[in-house]
Amino acid sequence: MAGGFEVMIGEFGAGGEALWMVDPPTPQDGSLATITLIGNPDEEPAELWVVDGVAGGHAAVRRLLVPAGAGTHDDEVLAIRTLEFLRASALELARSAAPPAAPRPARAAPSTAPEDTDTVVTEAPAVPSAPRNRLSLELGLGVLESSSSLDAAFLPLVRLRAHLVSLLEARLTVAGLGTRSRVTMSQGSATVSNDFGLVELRAAFRQGRAVRPALGIGAGVLLVQVDGEGTPPVYAGLRGHQWAALFDVGAGLTIALGRRFALAAEAHGQLATPYPTVEFARDVAARVDHPALLTSLTLVIAL
Repeated sequence: MAGGFEVMIGEFGAGGEALWMVDPPTPQDGSLATITLIGNPDEEPAELWVVDGVAGGHAAVRRLLVPAGAGTHDDEVLAIRTLEFLRASALELARSAAPPAAPRPARAAPSTAPEDTDTVVTEAPAVPSAPRNRLSLELGLGVLESSSSLDAAFLPLVRLRAHLVSLLEARLTVAGLGTRSRVTMSQGSATVSNDFGLVELRAAFRQGRAVRPALGIGAGVLLVQVDGEGTPPVYAGLRGHQWAALFDVGAGLTIALGRRFALAAEAHGQLATPYPTVEFARDVAARVDHPALLTSLTLVIAL
C-alpha cells in the first residue's frame, strides 16, 4: 500500500490460465501497470508479473522469477524487488502509455535489474477487462414466514448492490407480487399479501475470495394487503391494507460462479412497526412481521 498499489486476491482452478484472471490497466482507471504475484513463494517457485496496458491488440507481460523459500523479511524483500522491477521498466511503460503527440516524461531507470532476477517479456492476446463489481444486480426468490398463523409466502426479489469503500456496501431490495398466505377461522378466511422495500448497509468480508460472508442492517417500508371472506349469513368479508415501517437484520454468503456471476444465499430477521394484524370479529388471527423470517436465494450479476 505504501507503494500506491491496490491489492486484490483472486482464486482460480489448477486448469485455469492465470493471464485471463489479470486485469490489464486501462486509460479509464488511470493506472500504468498491473503487478500480479502468481503462486505462493512460501511453498514453491512463483512469478511476479508486470502487465502493461493493451496496445496494438496485445498485452505485454514482464515476468520476474521468485524462488521458493521464506526468509526472515521475505514479505519486505519481495515488496522492494517488486518496486525495483517496476522502476526498471518505467521508461518503456511510460512511453507505451503516453499519447504520441504529448509523451509523458519518465524517471531515469536503473541501468541494470537486480542480479537475482530473470526477466522475460512476452506477448499475449488482449485480456478482456473484468468488471470492478462496483454495481451488481441480484435476481431471485425469497421465502417469507411472516406469522406462525400464516403459510409461508414466496416472493420474487430484485436487488441493486453498490460497493462503497473497503468492506462496506449498500443495497436496495424490492420484493413483492408473490404468493398470498391464507388464514382460516370459524368466522371466515382471509388471504394476506406482503410487499416491501429495503435500504441496507452491509459489511462484506473476504474481498476477492470465492466465498464471501456478509452482515447487514436495513430499514424500509412494508405493505400488507388483506382480502377477507366472512361465513354467511352472520359475517361479511372486508378488504384492507396497511403500511408499516420495516427493520431488517441479515446475514449471508456470496459464492462466485465466475468473473461476472455469483450465487447469494441469505437469512433475514424482520420487524414491522406498527405491526399489521388480521382480525375476525375483533379476534386476532395473525400478527404480521412480529417478527418475520426471510430466506432468499439470488443470482448476482456484475454490471
